[in-house]
Amino acid sequence: MKSLRIWLAAFTAAAVLASLPATAQQRQLRFGSPWPGTSPFHQAIVKFAEEVEKGSKGQLKVLVFPDGQLGDIQALINGLQTGTVDMTYLAIGNANVLKGGPQLNLAYVPYLFKSKAAAEEIANGPIFQKMYDDVASQSAVRIFAVYGQRTPRGVHNSKRAVVKPDDMKGLKIRIPPIDGMRQFVGTLGAQGVVMGLGDTYQGISRGQVDGHENGIDAVLSFKWYEVAKHWTETGHMYETAAWYMPEKLWQSLTPDQRKVMVDAAKTGGAVLSQMGEKMQKDGIETLKANGVTISSPDRAAFEAALKDAYKQSEGKLWPAGLVDQIRALPNNR
Repeated sequence: MKSLRIWLAAFTAAAVLASLPATAQQRQLRFGSPWPGTSPFHQAIVKFAEEVEKGSKGQLKVLVFPDGQLGDIQALINGLQTGTVDMTYLAIGNANVLKGGPQLNLAYVPYLFKSKAAAEEIANGPIFQKMYDDVASQSAVRIFAVYGQRTPRGVHNSKRAVVKPDDMKGLKIRIPPIDGMRQFVGTLGAQGVVMGLGDTYQGISRGQVDGHENGIDAVLSFKWYEVAKHWTETGHMYETAAWYMPEKLWQSLTPDQRKVMVDAAKTGGAVLSQMGEKMQKDGIETLKANGVTISSPDRAAFEAALKDAYKQSEGKLWPAGLVDQIRALPNNR
């Protein structure tokens, strides 16, 4: 009887362990985000986290820390290198500060892409994939997917309406530390001021900067319309958001787990794309309701003024000829 009780106890324990979720084996990943919890970026990340847990059958769990809880953009990039952050969702150009990253300024050549869809497709294509691999090998940080079509970028400021390129002259414009952005504002005679996303609201209200260039999705997320009353959708850049992780983490994943990550990034990115479409349509009314003047730009004049801006970087940051190659792609016409 004693041996039977022991056997039954062992059998029951094994059965219980087998029925438990794989929490003991579950790998938890810290996802740091600079985006507010109310933003479409956060909604995309939440969807990504759900898809990863579901796709990995509970083997991987993504813990999301929004609102800069794990630091601002630069701190998150640093965290990817030191291993204190497992993932983040930023701009492609935020890799600019990484070794090998400056070549990704290619994505910020003004009027390079003809549409948001073209930008996303090309950013996941062979030209850019080669660059992501190169950055990963040099910096130990990988962009593993690029999904989530942002709203077209525009100029938003507290001083005056921007309709033609000359209207940019003398404005102090907040930019991220991305050379393509510096060239955009500098070529038009404005002053680029590097500043964190979370500092931009106070920066405008205190006069440290006159405004920023970004998409209406960011304008609404950070409520910059409260302090800047002139908006122009110049459409100078179509940007797709990028999913980052340490290269060591990427290499530690099985092929199936990598597929789960990429598929989840695509699904999460679709949330940002869909919400961005709605924000682009409805956002103008929100801006108007908050006293923002909406201006229509002379887009042809902006394109003409910026047509050679990329030549400062051609053959230096990225191989010569890539701009013409991208502009000639069948899916970019």
